[in-house]
Amino acid sequence: MSTLQYFDQDNKHVKHLRRDSSETDETDSLLEQPFIHRNFFGVLSQFPCVNWVVDVRTQTYTFISNNTHEHFGFPIDSYISIGPKFQDSIKHPEDRTHSRSLLRQVWHVLGDIPPLSRSNFKFSHDYRIVKPDGKIIRILEQNSVFQQDPAGNITHLLGVCNDITEWKKTGSQLASLSSIIDKQCFLFVADPVKSDAILSRRELEILKLISEGHSSKFIADKLFISFHTVNTHRQKMIEKTKTRNASGLVQFAICNGLI
Repeated sequence: MSTLQYFDQDNKHVKHLRRDSSETDETDSLLEQPFIHRNFFGVLSQFPCVNWVVDVRTQTYTFISNNTHEHFGFPIDSYISIGPKFQDSIKHPEDRTHSRSLLRQVWHVLGDIPPLSRSNFKFSHDYRIVKPDGKIIRILEQNSVFQQDPAGNITHLLGVCNDITEWKKTGSQLASLSSIIDKQCFLFVADPVKSDAILSRRELEILKLISEGHSSKFIADKLFISFHTVNTHRQKMIEKTKTRNASGLVQFAICNGLI
């Protein structure tokens, strides 16, 4: 047996739901420490967004904030009984398949990062959900590695979901994997169907320098590549992001957390 925690509306008392689990190890003991309950989960419940900790092995929530109805329109019981698959089920039909494709790409790259460094990264993606009243809102979901087992396998993810409807009303779904240490973006996917919509690491490097106001000549000298190569990367990035010029490219990067 293991325990799912969530906080009641006044954020003062932890409620517990016992659930069966066929897998247990020393990673569970960390989540069950009273200090973790009172402090970490208590802080999470105060944020004006939906927060959760997912056990990726059993696809269940170890913790979920008690405000899913307030933000998404669905009761917390739906999340507890079904697990993370419930969030997938309420996604807009046009976004559901794309979301899965985006996450597969991010997860593949994350798996290549050394285990000791994975906690320094966050992966984000946006999608629309359909509320019970039919209203459609856009969600930005950000996840980070919360725990790994001694073998380096990811066991728990920490997720944070925000309503960004007022910030992004239209546009393609986006996904990124970035470092929380130096803000470097290792993967950016603007279109889950076309492989040429992925900005390469070199393009992201050039994009960061463009945002800092550097000329193509400066960038070429700094990266030891030709002036022509820099301009070729510029044009490809503009085409991929469907912007018109370097200014639009930088604005796109800022809006989507690339720089």
